[in-house]
Parts: sequence; structure tokens; C-alpha cells
Amino acid sequence: MDPLAAWNLVATAEAFAHAGLSPAELHDAVHPTMIGNTQGSGMGGMASIKSLYVDPMVGTEHANDLLQEALGNVVSAHTNTELVGGYGPMVHPVAACATAAVSLEDAVDKIRLGKAKFVVAGGWDDLSDEGINGFADMSATADNTALADAGIAPRFQSRPGDKRRGGFVEAQGGGSFLVCTGEVALQMGLPVRAVVAYAGSFGDGINASIPAPGLGAIGAATGGNDSPLMTGLAKLGLSADDIEVVSKHDTSTAANDPNEAQIHTTIQAALGRTPGAPLRVISQKSLTGHAKGGAAAWQLAGLCDVFASNVIPGNQSLTCVDPEVVPGDWLTVDYRPLDRATPVQAALLTSLGFGHVSAVVAVAHPDVFVAAISQDQQVSYLERSRERRAIGCIAALAARHGGTSVLQRQTYRGFPTKDVETAREEEATVLLDPAGRIDLRERSHA
Repeated sequence: MDPLAAWNLVATAEAFAHAGLSPAELHDAVHPTMIGNTQGSGMGGMASIKSLYVDPMVGTEHANDLLQEALGNVVSAHTNTELVGGYGPMVHPVAACATAAVSLEDAVDKIRLGKAKFVVAGGWDDLSDEGINGFADMSATADNTALADAGIAPRFQSRPGDKRRGGFVEAQGGGSFLVCTGEVALQMGLPVRAVVAYAGSFGDGINASIPAPGLGAIGAATGGNDSPLMTGLAKLGLSADDIEVVSKHDTSTAANDPNEAQIHTTIQAALGRTPGAPLRVISQKSLTGHAKGGAAAWQLAGLCDVFASNVIPGNQSLTCVDPEVVPGDWLTVDYRPLDRATPVQAALLTSLGFGHVSAVVAVAHPDVFVAAISQDQQVSYLERSRERRAIGCIAALAARHGGTSVLQRQTYRGFPTKDVETAREEEATVLLDPAGRIDLRERSHA
């Protein structure tokens, strides 16, 4: 298994554990063809890609299934074949550094089209000599020596929005998130960390350069108050002024940071935001560096933490704000955290990738989900979700302190019959029955 696939498998298991949910419980509640996967990667299994080309030439022994581990979709397939066991959509986007955000868009689209009720989403990328050299050749990454000579220590060389930014600092990894209908969340008592109000992706028209950013993302606001973005927020009872935080892609490059700032200023103007209403900017790569395909997964996790804590983090490497990243009178950039007395109601996330792919996501505080259900349902739901959250916290702590691992790889497929043909018939019967369920625990199916 490629290391990237292993990380994804463990992180997906952690996502289930944090929700206090097991794949077996999920299959009890949701038809197997309604459980999908839209996880993606910008490059796929980079260690396997390198071995695939280099090992045969130098005569190094290698696994006979190396090719499959180099395929981008196989990184995601491992989570389904060894943990989740869904039979629903398997769509794995490749959108360079915007991959995780496009994965979320795909998940939301599958659910809204009725093709899935529960989707495992997320994005991933590795770190390799080839990638490091390739980005450096394009002058996309920070020149460590030049920044050190300028008195900037290594830990502060990722400097989005700062006048002395000099390119991004590479990172590796990503994250997994579980997306489901409100009906499934309510039925199962799943803890909701955020509600997706809108998710869309865009291109930038005809351009001579693959990496240079453009303005395509403002398409989320086409039509102003009648735009897809505003319509999604309005359905949750939210207005433009309720968007109080934006998590920007902010790569610390000269071109990206101001371009992205202009996009958000234009979007807010189109939505009719009140003049002077502050929109706090989170440039998370100042802390994490740039995980490429996994970047938006970390941004989404960060916004979920903002909803949970009421704290908007500062941008740690910021010493002198570039005026170009604060156009207009809305965007607010600070190195200090803001501890709010009231919850953030809604937030935007933008993610940009080579090939002129951009994505805009709007998420709302989980309270909007609770407010949408009846008071009788609220009591039961809140009790059950708190219980799942507690189970998740205990599981995570136990795994980190020598207890049971969060990852228990699934080898039993849910069909106890030993005869292969009979088992296939049983499997087909379950898949064709709208009420069919696969029991991953009792070695039988209902």
C-alpha cells in the first residue's frame, strides 16, 4: 500500500471514530448503494509513481501490484474496500491544490441529486523530491536561504498576506470528512460540525499560464441575491452579513494572495454586504504550510474548530500586511486571535489549483441544523449526538495513549455463505432490495 493510501485509511477511520460512528452502524441505517466516496488527490501515490518508473530501470525489487498503488483513485479506494464498504458513487477528483474542496462539492452534488445519502470526502497529497524541485523551478515555493538571509526564521517562512512573502512552504497529508443528509444525521444522532450551505467550482476562461490565478470564483455570486451562493445561505436563514470569516487559500505567492482578496471583495459587494461589516481572514497555511490536494481539508477542519470554540485564529507569520490583500472595507487581517462572545454564524472557504480550478464553499454553524428540527426532535437528537461525541473523544484519546487503534480493517464482507456463487446471489439480492442492509457484525444480512 502506498504511504499516502495508508494515511488516508487511518484518517478516515479517525473521522468515523470522532463521530462516534462505525461503518457497521452506518450500514444498519443506510442502503449500501447510498454510501459513496469522493476522496481525491492531486498526484496520487507519489512514492509508488516514482518506484514504478525508477525501480525497473535500476533493477530494484518491487511489488508486482505497484501500478495500482500509483493510480490516483486507488488512494481513495482503499478506504472503501478495507473500511467503509459502500456500493454508492466512487468519484475521485483530481483538481491539483483545490482537490479537497472539489471533493466536497462532488459529495454535496451526489447527495442533492439523490445518488447518495452518506459520502466520505477529502483530499490528499504527498511530499517528494520531484514535487519540491518542480515547484522550486517554477518559483512557486519559498526560497529558504533568501528568507533566512532576510532574518526570517524557517517556522515563519510561510507568510500569506505579508509584504515579505516569498512563496509557499510545502506540506504533506490531508484529511477526511463525512458528509450526509440532515435526515441521516437526525436519524442516527450524528454530531454535526458544520452545515454545507453551498459548494461550487469554476474555471478562469482562456489563459496563457497554468498556475496564475484568475477571477472565475466570483461566479459563485452571479446574480447577487439570486446567486447560488446567496440562495444556499438564505435557505438556512442567513444573510451576507452573517458571513463573518473567510478561510483563504493564500499560498504566500505574489499573485495569489491579492487576487483571492479581490475575489472575496467582489463577491461581498455582489451579495450586498453592509459597508464596513468586518470579514475576518484566516490564512491557515501560515501554520500548516501547503498540502496541495489536501489543503482545503485542513481549512474545513479549521472552520469547524472556529464554530466549536468561538475563536478565530490569527495568522502567526504576519508582521506587515500587504495593502493589496485588504482591498475595500471588509477584509480584516490580523496576527492576533479573536475570542468572540458569540458564535460565528457562517464562513467561506476558497481553494485554488493549477489548471485554473477554483472552488468556493460556504458552511454554517451547526446550530442552524438544530434550529431546523422540531423541539421534540431537538431533545432526543442533542442527547444522542452528545453521546456519540463523547464516544468519539474517548476513542481518540485511547488510541493515542496505547489503547485500541481507531483503524480496524474490515475483511468480512457481510455475506456468511462460503459458496462463492451463493454469496454473490445474496449480495445481488441485498443491492436490489431498497430495504436491504449488509450486516458487517453478525455475519448475516437482513
